[in-house]
Amino acid sequence: MTKTYKPILYSTPMVEAIIDDLKSQTRRPINPQPKKQLKHVGMGYWSENPEDLKQAYVKAKYQVGDILWVRETFKKTDYTISGYTYKAHGHPEMPKTGWKPSIHMPKKAARLFLEVIAVRVEPLRNILHYDARQEGVKFIDGLSSKKFYYNYLTLDFRCNELYSFMTLWQSIYGEDSWLENPWVWVYEFKRIERPVDFI
Repeated sequence: MTKTYKPILYSTPMVEAIIDDLKSQTRRPINPQPKKQLKHVGMGYWSENPEDLKQAYVKAKYQVGDILWVRETFKKTDYTISGYTYKAHGHPEMPKTGWKPSIHMPKKAARLFLEVIAVRVEPLRNILHYDARQEGVKFIDGLSSKKFYYNYLTLDFRCNELYSFMTLWQSIYGEDSWLENPWVWVYEFKRIERPVDFI
């Protein structure tokens, strides 16, 4: 069976969460946004609003079984076997300049691969505490196994995982984006080894 390889962009903190086995879900806004409840039909979803003529049927960019190669912030180098180095989990002595944005990373530089194992749609704010943890939000350990999660707006560790994810979303899509409660694709994935037939 032929695998479908597709690129996916991640910021450096999210790449680090994947490497540390803390991230197994990602949410992406549906574009354009449907105006009514969505109903699952085949490989996509159909809006129950008959006025949504041009945007009634929406199909996920990624499907179950797809293999995603992660695009991350990188740079070419002469001191690694692959010829590339990556900003995620970089060492303090690494140069702070010369990094190329993830959007420009070529396939041959890919080092992380994810297999999509589930796809669903839901309003953003339907996310549960468990899901927020699977989104890979940062935390530090406190006393008695308590965890303190990172606020991506105030840059401190003073909230729970759900609030942390809310601030992560706002840091990417704007502070009003949480209140707008958009419909999102929810992709669940597992990290896999580099496929032998990739490229």
